[in-house]
Amino acid sequence: MKIAKTRVVFDRHNTATKKVAAAIYIEVSYDRVRNFYNTGIKVCSNQFKDGNVVNCGQMAEYQERINDIRNTIENYINDRMKAKETFSLDNLKKFMENQVFGSTDSFLRFMYQRIFDRPIAESTRKAHISLYHTLKNWGHIRQFSDVTEANIKLWDELSHKNATKAKSVWNYHKILKIYLREAKRFGYIRENPYDNMKFKRNESPGHRFITAEELDKIKALKLTDKALKEARICFLFQCYTSLSYADMRQFDYDFVKEVNGKLRLRSCRVKTNEMYNITLLKAAVEILEQCDYTLPIQDLHFYNRNLQTIQLRAGIKTHLTSHVARHTFATSIALRNKMPIEVLQKVMGHESIRTTQIYAKVLQESVDEEFDRLDNII
Repeated sequence: MKIAKTRVVFDRHNTATKKVAAAIYIEVSYDRVRNFYNTGIKVCSNQFKDGNVVNCGQMAEYQERINDIRNTIENYINDRMKAKETFSLDNLKKFMENQVFGSTDSFLRFMYQRIFDRPIAESTRKAHISLYHTLKNWGHIRQFSDVTEANIKLWDELSHKNATKAKSVWNYHKILKIYLREAKRFGYIRENPYDNMKFKRNESPGHRFITAEELDKIKALKLTDKALKEARICFLFQCYTSLSYADMRQFDYDFVKEVNGKLRLRSCRVKTNEMYNITLLKAAVEILEQCDYTLPIQDLHFYNRNLQTIQLRAGIKTHLTSHVARHTFATSIALRNKMPIEVLQKVMGHESIRTTQIYAKVLQESVDEEFDRLDNII
């Protein structure tokens, strides 16, 4: 008797590296024919071992997703065998297509599926997974019938209770809105409560950045530990290029082109797929020369931890993270040296100029603070 078999397959086309992610599939083989079902999960070559996701902050959620799809397939196969029905890969494919959002009236299942199906950056997917678990544990919105204005108001109350930052409160609504819009577009709900409800977005306290003087302190710091030296190289490179951590991971000097005597890089942001356009400043080129034009990329958690050690040794009060470097470029290097905000938007790869204007606001606040300090001294 022929039996259908399943297995987890990673990097079918041998394209994965430590910087480039590849998809994970569930392979179903039957009668010398194979079908593949994309799990929607992509990881790098060092994040998959022996059929499991490893070395990844979301590995528990990713593994749950992989097991869920594989179990769905195997349950279908076993049910056909118990019922002594004829199995075919075509019938399995039709079954899986009908399982996309689940056979039950479940908004949570729909949202979970779409988190992995939508083409978004892994850092964004991680945030959406986190909010999904918050929504699941909360328990008020589970079915499509639970999507009501009353429950959205309760959800807003929960956001103010759980979140400590204005941006975090806003994300409770921002992320949920995405999946309610999709649920309406797919016909699972007739009305989206957010169409008639408005929640004020509280002002953000602004982005953290360091000054040019603090940047010099980091450059002048005497370091002997290799990991700290490598972290400083990457941090300074971000400060002089505006690249986010995800975009820095993708950086390859081979894609840099010389245009009008300057080294230019034009690419798309990993997070938003928006185009960005940067020129490698002399300071950035000098950094690349130090590491033979190959950046010593560290795992994000390890990288941020090393940056905090550098922060303490340099005597800097600002909590250093990878993203502080990007904010430092925008505020202490670009705007402070009169780069027009419309140009900075293209450099940063922001979808909306409103996002870029936050940096201008932060810069103005620092100017005000300096005047206040001078006034107290004089």
